[in-house]
Amino acid sequence: SKGASSAQSKSDSSEKSDDEDKDKGPKAFSEVIKDDFVKDEGLFDVYQDDATYYYMIPDEELGKEFLLVTRISKTADNVGYGGQKANTQVIRWDRRGDKVLLRVVGYSNRASEDSPIYEAVRNSNLEPIIRSFDIEAFNEDTTGVVIDVSSLFTGDIPALGLQSFRRTSLKVRSVDAKRSYIESIKSFPTNIEVRHVLTYDATAAPSNGSTNTITLEMAQSMVSLPDDPMTPRLCDERVGLFSVRFTEYNDVQHRSETTCYITRYRLVPKDPEAYARGELVEPVDQIVYYIDQNTPEVWREALIQGVNDWQSAFEAAGFKNAIIGKMAPTAEEDPDFSPEDARYSVLRYFASEI
Repeated sequence: SKGASSAQSKSDSSEKSDDEDKDKGPKAFSEVIKDDFVKDEGLFDVYQDDATYYYMIPDEELGKEFLLVTRISKTADNVGYGGQKANTQVIRWDRRGDKVLLRVVGYSNRASEDSPIYEAVRNSNLEPIIRSFDIEAFNEDTTGVVIDVSSLFTGDIPALGLQSFRRTSLKVRSVDAKRSYIESIKSFPTNIEVRHVLTYDATAAPSNGSTNTITLEMAQSMVSLPDDPMTPRLCDERVGLFSVRFTEYNDVQHRSETTCYITRYRLVPKDPEAYARGELVEPVDQIVYYIDQNTPEVWREALIQGVNDWQSAFEAAGFKNAIIGKMAPTAEEDPDFSPEDARYSVLRYFASEI
């Protein structure tokens, strides 16, 4: 009868809906990550299936903060320089149920965690979510989550692409995902390096204007931050050091206050006792500035010497051989070296008309 048919239809629909809900949740690791996928072990294990890339994020890395440096590694004519930095930000991967959220962490407004005003400051500075990922699976011993990050590097994520002022001046409409792709993702013990090509629809493309297209290769360098942060050093307006500023809130002030800290290298003496006696000692980690392999040979020695000339300034601070300039390794000498890798300080040679 019609009623029976309708009841049967509802029953079938309900069963189908239940099956779909089961398919939406995380699957077994072996159902998502196949044996023939290319695996790269590191900070996060990376799995590649043709154009699809997965991150396996260990549980202990969820909720941690990472430095993310974005550069335009290859560019179109009149759109900056190849190797130029586009953005620097702190990010965090957070788990929420069966999803992983990628947040941008901000510290422009701060308060002590022990202060009653702390929650009020947090409530006024909710961290933006730049991407949400479904958890595709848990790893085999359930100590990590697997997510598909392909869309992060082929979609229109302003924080990972062209700066807003360039998007405005070039009249960029959007990223065309069909003409964008991931070139490579390499995972190392403390960082992950991504190269991806983004193609923008732009009505004011500065070259090949008839195509209304700008194609760039972006580099994303995500670096694990140290568990033991350095003690901050207050800056002084009389000394020209690079610095960062924060707005500080506390319970007793009548108005907010701006605090300024210098940015600096972590120089730790190998022999603290000798350093305390005023002797010159070498640091645990030497500051190395690499000279870009694209630099004309006529300038290379002068640039290296320009870096080494700073050694006398560091000697006045108690360190010997604290800073050194050297040529960046060639691809044959070190295939994993990249000037875009945020672990390295590099003097870049840009192709400029001036």
